[in-house]
Amino acid sequence: MSGVTDSIPIEMPQLSAGQDEDASAGATLASWLVAVGDLVEQGEVVAELETDKATVELESPVAGRVLELIVAEGTEGVVPGTVLGLLASDEASENASAGSGDGAASASASVSADMDSGASEEPAPPANTPPEYSGSVGENADAPRSTPLARRAAVANEVDLAELAGTGAGGRVVEADVLRAAGQSEGASAVAASEEQRASAPLDSIASAAPVVASIDESVALEEGVRSVRLSTMRKTIARRMTESKQQVPHFYLRMRVRMDEVVSVRARLNERLAAEGRDIRISVNDFVVRALALGLRDVPSANVQYAGDAMHAFERVDVSVAVATDGGLVTPVIRDADRKGLTTLAEEVKFLAGLARDGKLKPEQYQGGTATISNLGMYGIESVYPILNPPQACILGVGAAEEQAVVVDGELQVGRVASLTLAADHRAVDGAVGAQLLASVRARLIDPLGMML
Repeated sequence: MSGVTDSIPIEMPQLSAGQDEDASAGATLASWLVAVGDLVEQGEVVAELETDKATVELESPVAGRVLELIVAEGTEGVVPGTVLGLLASDEASENASAGSGDGAASASASVSADMDSGASEEPAPPANTPPEYSGSVGENADAPRSTPLARRAAVANEVDLAELAGTGAGGRVVEADVLRAAGQSEGASAVAASEEQRASAPLDSIASAAPVVASIDESVALEEGVRSVRLSTMRKTIARRMTESKQQVPHFYLRMRVRMDEVVSVRARLNERLAAEGRDIRISVNDFVVRALALGLRDVPSANVQYAGDAMHAFERVDVSVAVATDGGLVTPVIRDADRKGLTTLAEEVKFLAGLARDGKLKPEQYQGGTATISNLGMYGIESVYPILNPPQACILGVGAAEEQAVVVDGELQVGRVASLTLAADHRAVDGAVGAQLLASVRARLIDPLGMML
């Protein structure tokens, strides 16, 4: 094989703003999808990277052969520019193959000499080849391509990879496929897989790499039925940012009850029309709230700001972040220029971005830079939401369920649908009167939703 001078680095890309300034904002190398010696095509996915908001696929910069995997799976805080592995380009690989042909005769002679002298030692495997990367239980020539974690799990659980259908990228077998075949949960072998990985890794990489699973204090025994699960980069980031927000940002809350009868009625008529036109989109109550907040921020520009120490950032654009619940945590994709988009366009965009968020496929530009956030838990029947600010934003709107309640209209008791809106604001940037004006504007838009279509 050609020397290191002929190698091409696989580098950690820039995934999010500020990532190279703060190691805690770096990405986690979640898994390698290739092994040393594999041939890859340019653009083929070779690894999965986990950021604070999504799982990102890392593509090979060139076609060639994998020479070395430098950064271990599970390593956290990997900053842009870090060399993760090395490739030999197609040309270098071909030269190496041609060179190995010249020495075939001598290699054969050497083997014959060893056999004649009674030597029985097996040739040592390449330094970067996982110890289980051979045999009927591990991966073989006829087996589907698999991740290193899957191969380790296959050896530990005596599962034949050739019998499995992969659910990973490109049809690769992933650890979950192996554990399902073995009748185990993913968490059952996480600690064992981590220890095996560290035992086979070079000492210098162990010293610099974070453990794959959260360490457990051996002096504290876990109760039966309790297991420790490694926090994802997303969950760690959520924990850090929410703690900082609640401790460092002076929140104040304003709450209003809003009649939603007209929103429910107009929504039903609009969706009937969309269905009649054969369009595969439905407008939700949340889409009306997004539109109302966007127009409210346009009506009250002094609320569309961010506190920045010695300065205030006042935005001419209105970019609304919409909180989406995912398996890994809360993600806030951004609707750009939300005040300039109609309800149907908003519905389509929210649906699309929410789908990407749940699949972990959001790009940084799709979840960074919002000027205010909506957190709607009404679909779960929650009456009131008191959200924590999403720094550095100055406003977040919590939305509760639109429920039938007794209301007084012109002195008469009636039944109407009422929702609770709660605005949380940063008092360093937004005064109480400004917050009240914003919330009043949002309520006025929802009481008369037809006005939002003008």
